[in-house]
Amino acid sequence: MSFVLVTGGNGLLGSWVTYYLAEGGKSVISFDLREKYFDYLREVGDNIVFVKGNVLEWSSILPVFLKWGNEIEGIIHTPAVMATPQYWNNPYPSTIVNVIGTLNLLEFARLYKVPKFLFVSSGAVYGETKDNPGELTHPPSPSDLYGASKAGAEFLTLQYGNHYGIDARVVRPYFFFGPGLLPSEMTPLFRNLLGSLEGLDDLYLEKGRDQRLGFTYVKDTAWGTFLAYQKPQVNHRIFNVATDEVTSFPDLARLAQKYSDQPRETRIGPGKMFPRGETLDITLAKKELGFEPRYTMEKAMAEYAEWVKRNLKKN
Repeated sequence: MSFVLVTGGNGLLGSWVTYYLAEGGKSVISFDLREKYFDYLREVGDNIVFVKGNVLEWSSILPVFLKWGNEIEGIIHTPAVMATPQYWNNPYPSTIVNVIGTLNLLEFARLYKVPKFLFVSSGAVYGETKDNPGELTHPPSPSDLYGASKAGAEFLTLQYGNHYGIDARVVRPYFFFGPGLLPSEMTPLFRNLLGSLEGLDDLYLEKGRDQRLGFTYVKDTAWGTFLAYQKPQVNHRIFNVATDEVTSFPDLARLAQKYSDQPRETRIGPGKMFPRGETLDITLAKKELGFEPRYTMEKAMAEYAEWVKRNLKKN
């Protein structure tokens, strides 16, 4: 038997990557700091082994490789501290997680000769762009610490691949949300734009009224990540995974209100919050991976709203 090791397997993206792997018949080792129940993993639970551990602690990673090292066919590394006040207020440990956490798993891949490694990066590596950046046209030029940490981990991943014969790949997602986290559990951006689904009060963003972004449903992000891992041979090693559809901050908030049983107003100040392109150019992922976003924003919001309602009832 062979396994795929998904680090951060109980994160928003990691849990859905785990789902698609398990649904496709793969055996998955889900490695995460916390145990969490996901209703959507119930149907594929027989293909998942959960291990509690920290990507910064060799003492918790080593037992995984001592037990399954010769059977691990690949690693998908997802953990990160996101670009939130948590990062800016405490940059040292946040950067350690994003960079050293990745380095630790790369080193285990080297030591145990794991043939494939996929790193989940971020569109933040492109920095400030006025157009939609592409992998072949826009080299990394991060404009903040978070983007720099992701870019650094990308370079480590690719060079480990070059030096040690690992099939190293990178995906760059963009502003994803969906089942797995309630709005109150997400970054301040999504808490305030989607909080109406949960009936949250005091929904306010100082800026953003004039911004549109390629907000992506997490199931599309995970599907693209799955395809980037599964493809036997690739001509390129870095793939943007996002949506073609761009949505303004006010329109996203209005959609959340539309599908909420207890709608709340979101106040959004003028201007833009992020100096980034509206979305990512996904031409390469479409051509080489066969990736196509399967959710419009309307369809995504309707489905996510139903998940939020079910999980609020449980609580």
